[in-house]
Amino acid sequence: MANRDSFHCCAATKSANLLYSVDLCCVKADCITEYSDKNLFTTLCRTGCINYNKKWSCPPHSPDYQEVSTGWNYLFILYARMELSQFSYVKNDYLKVRAANSILKSRVEKFLRKMAEKHGNYISTGSCRLCKPCMCKKGLPCARPELMKYSFEALGIDVGKLVHEQFRKPLLWYKPHCLPDYTAVVCGLLTNDEITVQDLQEEYLQHVEL
Repeated sequence: MANRDSFHCCAATKSANLLYSVDLCCVKADCITEYSDKNLFTTLCRTGCINYNKKWSCPPHSPDYQEVSTGWNYLFILYARMELSQFSYVKNDYLKVRAANSILKSRVEKFLRKMAEKHGNYISTGSCRLCKPCMCKKGLPCARPELMKYSFEALGIDVGKLVHEQFRKPLLWYKPHCLPDYTAVVCGLLTNDEITVQDLQEEYLQHVEL
């Protein structure tokens, strides 16, 4: 089973046609437990994220990666990146990052939902955005538990290390007055099906970009 591929796409928006790249790799689902440190990332979320204890998809409510991946043989990791120099028509640097992230997340989440229907389960690009506000804020159970998904970070995975070792293309972070060259999203598909990264590339282009 081929385990690595990359391809380029174009996102047509009202303002521009924006290019982005997608890297895919396939690993054994249990092999990335070496990147797991749930206690550390729960602490980081508690001290640095506004979603901590306010969303059912986030710490301290999210499980660890091993619990979610149990029963699945393969993990397809998807790493999508967009160059921020394409957003010259946006004056605020932070808004450039937000716009690019929104474009990437909407496309890869659409793809993953479709693939999960056919092949298994997926790990999302960030906290759940199905309900506004999340019922967690009201002290109520999740309203759509069958649809809620978790991110790698919420499951305790060191995504920076995962991306560096699997793709050799680091994550870059926005800092005030220091716009990175690109922004990226990372997500995954858990499956037991014998599919290839080329199969997923064809599916992506069919369901997202055509």
